[in-house]
Formats: sequence, C-alpha cells, structure tokens
Amino acid sequence: MEDSTVQSRKNTDALVSVGGWCFEAAANTLTSAAGEVVRLEDKVAALLALLCDRRGQVVSRADIVKVVWDGRAVSEQTVPVAISKLRKALSEDGADTPLIETVPKRGYRLRDEEAAVAAPAEVRRRGLWRVLGVAAVILLVVGGFWPRGDGGVVPPAAAEKPSIILTLKDIRAPAGTEEDLTRAVALSELASYYLSRVPEVLVIRHWWNFDAPDPTGGIYTRYGTDTPVYLITGTLIDEGGVSVVLLALSVPMTEEVIWSGMFRAEAGAERYFALLGDMVERVGARPHAVADAARLPADFDFWQGRYLSHLSNPGAAKGAALHLRAALAKKPDDTMAANSLAALAARWPGVADDAPVTVQPFGADHMAAVDAAVVLMYRGGDAAGAIPFLDEALALAPGDHYALSLLAEARVRTGDIAGALEAYEKAIRLAPFARAYEARVAAIQSGETN
Repeated sequence: MEDSTVQSRKNTDALVSVGGWCFEAAANTLTSAAGEVVRLEDKVAALLALLCDRRGQVVSRADIVKVVWDGRAVSEQTVPVAISKLRKALSEDGADTPLIETVPKRGYRLRDEEAAVAAPAEVRRRGLWRVLGVAAVILLVVGGFWPRGDGGVVPPAAAEKPSIILTLKDIRAPAGTEEDLTRAVALSELASYYLSRVPEVLVIRHWWNFDAPDPTGGIYTRYGTDTPVYLITGTLIDEGGVSVVLLALSVPMTEEVIWSGMFRAEAGAERYFALLGDMVERVGARPHAVADAARLPADFDFWQGRYLSHLSNPGAAKGAALHLRAALAKKPDDTMAANSLAALAARWPGVADDAPVTVQPFGADHMAAVDAAVVLMYRGGDAAGAIPFLDEALALAPGDHYALSLLAEARVRTGDIAGALEAYEKAIRLAPFARAYEARVAAIQSGETN
C-alpha cells in the first residue's frame, strides 16, 4: 500500500490552513492572509505536507527521512535544519504559540487545528480566498485573546531540551599583536552579549575541542542528535590597515557553511548586532533588537574586561581591572565601564580600590542589573536584595551564564542550597569552560557555603 503522505503530496488540489497561512503543497507555497507568498524548498514543503497529513501526531525522524528523503542516508542535522527553515517561514504569522513542537526523543508535531481545507481544481482560486478570509478573521478575533508567551516560537535557552544551540568559539587573531588579541576577545564577548539575549537560542562557549577526531560527543550526548547545533567561528584580519572580522556559521557534523558575514571591527555595536541578527534568522530564530545598542561602549578594553570578569577567579579579576581602567582612562564618563569596575571591586577586594562604590542605572540593559546585584550582595551583604536584580537580568538575557552563577551564590547566602546547585547547573550548561563553576559546585556539595 502506498504511503498516505506520498499520496497526499500527489493531490495537486490540496490547500491546507497552517496557522495564519494557506499551504499549497503542489506549488510549494505558503500564502498569508495579506497575500504574501513564501516559496518553500522542495524538501521543506514535503516535510510540511507530512506534518499536515499527520497533524496532531508525533512524527519521528525516521518517518520524516523515509517519506521526505526516500529513506536515504542523511546527516543527523538534515531534519533539524529543515525544521528550522520551516519554523522560520511560519513564524511570520505573528503567533506566539509554536506551530511545530519538538517532542524530546520522539520527533516533531504540528499543532492540531480544526481548520484544514481541500478544494477541487475548478474552485481553487475561490477556495483559496475563502481560506484566507477565514484565516484573517481568526487572526483578528483570536489575536486579542491569545495568551502571549515570552520565549518565542521555540523553547528558551534555559529549557532542558533547547531547540537551537549555537556554539561560539572565540574569534582568532592569527599572528596578531596584543591589541589584535584584545580586539578579537572583545568582539567574541560582544557577540556572546548579543546572542545571550536571543531567548530561542542556547549559546555555549567552548563546549568541545573541534580539532578532536570526534567533536560530536559533548553536545549530542547531552541533548540528543535531533537538536540543531551550529558552530560560529571568526577570524580577525587586516585589510589595508583596517581590522575586519570574517564570521562563518556551519553545521559541525557536516562542516557545511550555511552563512558567512564580514564586519569592520570599528563599525560599532549596532552594525555588529544587525549582522548577527541576520545570522540567527538563518537558523530559524528571531533576531533581537537590543535597546540602547548605540550607547554600548565601543571600546575593546571594556569588552575584554567583561570577558575576564566572567571567569570568576582572582587572576582574571586583576586582568579585568586593568582593561576596565584603560577603558575609563579613554572615556571617564563611560557609565557601563564605571559600573563594571564597581562590581569587580565589590566582588574581588584589592583589585580596584579606586573604583566607584555604586552602580548607575543604564536603560534596559542586563549588565547594569548584574553589576547592581554584585555590589549589593558583596559590598552590602544583601543577597536577598540582589536576587530581584538577577531575575531582571535573566529576563532580559536568559543565556547569561555569569548572572546565573551570581544567582546561585545569592541562593547559597539565603540558605537555598538546592536552588543554588540548580542555577550553577544551568550556568555550566552555558559555559562549560568555566572551571570555577565546577569547583564551586563541588565546594557547595561538600558543605562549604562561604
């Protein structure tokens, strides 16, 4: 007996409502209520047809490969990449509830909806407008009452089973000067800052050694092979006296480069974030508009200082103080640099005794909230008062491992040991390179809470 999905793909007259879209399988198109047409790749359209045919049911990866790829051997990333492309195409309908759900260890499911339409060829056009009209009414009526989520269309970074993982390697500066190395690390930290604020994406720094013979064990062992994983790499080069960063996004299991970009290092945070936003769109996530991006420090010493302060050890703290002082020497009114130095001095007495003792507000930026929490907890001894600041920071940047580590310390000081270990576990997931986190977890488990 012929597969029912294959048969449904042969029905060239099929029109199906998917969220706010009308899907025409024969033409590989999605049409919105406003008349916008999105053309899907053949395999992506076939995948959507399969999910529509089994709407409300979990479709396993094996079934997807059997139907869409005719059972051929494909990369572990092939299906997740196709799912990501499909999510990106469907996300434009404005719905906050995911249309395509990832069911851990089982597969994917298209959310069950009552509207599914089929029209014969002679009334296709009339049927199409009917579907679009109904969809428009549904969107207008339901839009005002639909529950609004805050995690985008896929599970957030803090979820146990993330939908998208971006592994970020520090930008390289081959045979560069000390200034080049500072610039490279600073741009890596700036990228991490932006990506940590994209709630759909789990950003991991230095998870594995990509030069190892088998670089797949760490992430795929923990999260499963159906989790889309992408690798971001960058190289700082000199182009006629101008520092340029070449960025690439690839699928590590296949080494396929799916996006590349070029950024002039001195162009500023806004342009850098626009480039990174284009990159995250390629993996099916929504780019994040950072408030006050134009006011973020452009000084590379500042970002190098932030990077070192996140390492959470006394040696790195001394290096962080040197860089933050250098940033303030060049721009004494740099509020964020002053805040960072105040927080550093509060946590590591002796590294910056000349630092400010308070933190100044800075718009809706999570770094100011983190710095305020550090000063409150370590200088003021008010761990309970620091927790709301850290909650605010993590609401803005759910991928900030340093904020999670501080939340863990605040919970230790308020007697919530279980909560502290949970927060540290999440921090380690985001920053496995941070040996200080693992050492602190071991200390807490052995009863050392100071």
